[in-house]
Amino acid sequence: MSIIVSEPVSERGRKDARRHREKQREALKDRLPEIISDEAIITHNRGKTIKIPIRSIDIPHFRPDRGEGGGRQGFGQGDGQPGDPIAERPGKGRPGEAGEEPGEDYIETEVSIEEIIELMLEDIGLPNLEEKEVKELIVEIGIKIAGLQKSGPWSLLDRRATAREGMRRFWYFFEALKKETGLDELTCFRALKQATGILGDAIEILKNNQLTLLDTKVEPFPIFTNEDLRYRKIGEETEKQSNAVLIVMMDVSGSMDDMKKYLSRSMMFWLVEFLRKVYSQVVVRFIVHHTIAKIVSEEDFFKTGENGGTFCYVAYEMANSLVETEYPTDSWNVYVWHFSDGDDSKPKRTVEELEKLIKTGVNMIGYGEVKPSTSMTGFMFNQTESSLWKLFQNSFALKEAPDNDIVMMTGEKETPLLCVRIQDRSHILPALKEFLRKDRWLQ
Repeated sequence: MSIIVSEPVSERGRKDARRHREKQREALKDRLPEIISDEAIITHNRGKTIKIPIRSIDIPHFRPDRGEGGGRQGFGQGDGQPGDPIAERPGKGRPGEAGEEPGEDYIETEVSIEEIIELMLEDIGLPNLEEKEVKELIVEIGIKIAGLQKSGPWSLLDRRATAREGMRRFWYFFEALKKETGLDELTCFRALKQATGILGDAIEILKNNQLTLLDTKVEPFPIFTNEDLRYRKIGEETEKQSNAVLIVMMDVSGSMDDMKKYLSRSMMFWLVEFLRKVYSQVVVRFIVHHTIAKIVSEEDFFKTGENGGTFCYVAYEMANSLVETEYPTDSWNVYVWHFSDGDDSKPKRTVEELEKLIKTGVNMIGYGEVKPSTSMTGFMFNQTESSLWKLFQNSFALKEAPDNDIVMMTGEKETPLLCVRIQDRSHILPALKEFLRKDRWLQ
């Protein structure tokens, strides 16, 4: 008779836990466009987890048909045809009205911002930037033992290294003594030991026949002088880290209503988090502008709301200044991203500043134009063409590349400019994919 050994309960538990987590990841991936457009995430504290509701997984089970009389009738096909949905009952009432039917059960799962980014990377298929594209920064991370030296404080004495030097000196003196006197090894060892390692004294002991030790074998011992002491050498510990700067700019003028600001902040939040994931060392500078531009903190950037007119060139002018004075492109990977509704009182001046920025050799300039189809000025839908979109297209010979998700246009390799139009929440994920395509200018 064959013996079947069942799987240990602990192993089945681990498999069930892995399967449950995989199911959760699948559910999160399916809802990724909805999750990343959640406004609550943008203001969430970095590094903490967020709660996301997902549908609970119902465990399949059989239920006996009790029949009209209430007695059990066994199992069977029952009413219905192959392909008909099971375990679903149509609800009563219309949307927005109170109903009487039970709803679906949901559970909340906790997930970190970093895990969502991992899902985005998996979905986009982006590995870390290639090493040949990454400039490096030498960063001090502490102190380390950088070798040995012949002087230093007693607390840094390397006893092992000093002992090795002492043994070397013993053998040097031992061979010198044998050569000088011509006597056998045991006699020379006895004399060197009686002289406590002093070569001159050992020679005198042998010459004057003053040897008193009667050792029967040679047992080497370390002989120390000040020249044999070895101290640890302390040096600064450094490491090479990827070096990038991200300059993000947002229009906060009066034409940027709440929906436009929300779409802009959502895009920039995820772009910033992505680069922080890719680069081990990244600097982010935040710029807001209306008719003037100013550098603000990250917290203020995602909360600032102002009004007034719009001069976009002031933001590009400030970005140029940062690149020239603090982040030269021969030492930094520089990304400049700007989000605006495209309304600009001095668009030609903006083009001039953008041309200067391109000539500095930045890695990429991204322009996200937020034009919600539901954005209203008074009672009229705002569907006019922006002053910047067409001007950018004509000034830099950008090619339109519309797809099923978003409208965008891009320049050649010498003009690393990408323009993307974002009209609603569903455009955030496809726009992120376009902004984060590493091979766009590598052909």
